[in-house]
Amino acid sequence: MRHGWVYIYGSPPVEARFKEIVEILSKKGIFLERPGSGEVARVSTEGERIVSSEQDILKELQASHDVPIQLYLDESTGIFCSIEKLGPDVIRESYSLDGKTEEESLDVIQSLIELFSYRAKHATAFAIVVDKFAELHRDFHWDDFVLGNTVPPEWPMFLGFSKNFHIPKNLPSSYALSDKGSYLSGGTLNPNLKKLNH
Repeated sequence: MRHGWVYIYGSPPVEARFKEIVEILSKKGIFLERPGSGEVARVSTEGERIVSSEQDILKELQASHDVPIQLYLDESTGIFCSIEKLGPDVIRESYSLDGKTEEESLDVIQSLIELFSYRAKHATAFAIVVDKFAELHRDFHWDDFVLGNTVPPEWPMFLGFSKNFHIPKNLPSSYALSDKGSYLSGGTLNPNLKKLNH
């Protein structure tokens, strides 16, 4: 899986969700600061890195609708992340898996599922989608499924919903949701994915 996206849908405040990204993902080996140089960067609408700081990103999150940032696995491997306010009650984080090896992708996915699990337990996130087909269906937006009733063109590798969220009724039978403690999930993640602790 060398392309695809992971989407996490959560609740405000956006500053708290960003701090969780920094604190929780750093324990999983995904860093805001670039290993080696310590550089922190936002990303412009043209895709250019803008050297920044954690405080500057917090200010930008307060002022802007959509803030793209750069995360890092190591000094040379980045993860693009966009934090977008979809409305007064919904924040969507989008994480690109583009250019990652299968092992790197699975490690990132596992880390993001664990971030979602933590948030679902604390009622600050309500859905996660791991979509390896994202680049094939650029006109489709998972917002229309998670927040509406649109059926996707292809079902993703993994779906998770907090237990207090209205679960979409049009899931196929192959997505029989299983109880993961703080959330329900279904899908076809690679069996080599390490066992998650909930």
